[in-house]
Amino acid sequence: MSARKQTDERSFGEARARLDEILDELEGDAGDVDRLAARVKEASELIRFCRERLAAARHEVTEVVAELARQTDEVAADDDDPDGDPEDDGTGRASSADDLPF
Repeated sequence: MSARKQTDERSFGEARARLDEILDELEGDAGDVDRLAARVKEASELIRFCRERLAAARHEVTEVVAELARQTDEVAADDDDPDGDPEDDGTGRASSADDLPF
């Protein structure tokens, strides 16, 4: 399985944990250059994956916050009714079932 495929199947937490493992390995291993190059390549792919996940999460959070703000604005607009009567149609009288068109 390719390193990119493995990365795509991981969660952010798993990718972060693997990055920590690679860092620990690199800090403790002054040995094989071929192994070093492979670990650096894997770490690079994991970093790219984590950045993409963070950007997607940031975008999603921004959308959720914007939706909450819209909902709050709608509630505030509903609360602007001066007499607090949600059934007031602005004519000074409350609407009733007799006012319905059917």
